[in-house]
Amino acid sequence: MELATLSLEPGERLSGSELNSRFDRGMTGRGIEICYDDDDQRYLRLFSSDTGPYGDDVTGGEFTYIGEGQTGDQTLTGGNKFLSRAKRHPLPIFFFHRESGEADWEYQGQVEVVDFACGPFEGDDRDVYRFVLRRRHETRERVDDEEAAADLTPAERTETTRSRIIRNTALATELKARYSHTCQVCGERRRRGVHDGYAEAHHLRPLGRPHDGPDVEANLLVLCPDHHADFDYGMIAVDPETHTIAHAYEREVDGASLSVREDHDLGSAFLDYHNRTIASF
Repeated sequence: MELATLSLEPGERLSGSELNSRFDRGMTGRGIEICYDDDDQRYLRLFSSDTGPYGDDVTGGEFTYIGEGQTGDQTLTGGNKFLSRAKRHPLPIFFFHRESGEADWEYQGQVEVVDFACGPFEGDDRDVYRFVLRRRHETRERVDDEEAAADLTPAERTETTRSRIIRNTALATELKARYSHTCQVCGERRRRGVHDGYAEAHHLRPLGRPHDGPDVEANLLVLCPDHHADFDYGMIAVDPETHTIAHAYEREVDGASLSVREDHDLGSAFLDYHNRTIASF
């Protein structure tokens, strides 16, 4: 799936299998999912439910979304970290909501992060992250009747310019082909069709600010979607010298060796950067 060709309209209702079909990936069960398209462009999927632990109020043009983490104080890691970064470095964020008693998810359009803060959660003694989200565009209004008024002052608009990192997609495509679309962590080869393999390219030192990593082969790994997400969430570290894998919770992977081809000049400095800056266990 490429984001440029994704067909999805606000108001559509989709089952879990239909979400899988549209995005070429299933649901992880997380409220905030870190995803990549076929061009390795990062995007997020957000899920909110009336029956969820936080009962997010998603009415109105702007609304508050509680971050992930249901026990203890929430931390600025994993999905919370990537959602917070989107305030300064926007990326596509697809928002889905499920009403009480419904099985399907309603797509409510793309959203952007206006602000976020951490503080006590009502009726609890722990801190949670609150993200103020704004819908970018909609086919219908989502305003409570009591909030609607004919003389509301139009919201002030500002014009902004966004920069986008140009990735060397040919480099990632060639490296994935060299590994036959096989994950360097688990050895699994996913498929996008009967004959076509599927894998994702991961930059150990991310390209965007504040990391400013280079788009070079030494900074790239070929991964399955699950272990790509684990690298993003900081759940994996790799010894720069021995290539021994440390995994936060997956016993089958913890202690195994990263598969590295002889013609893949993987940079130990980039592994070390990931371990020091992104790994969080």
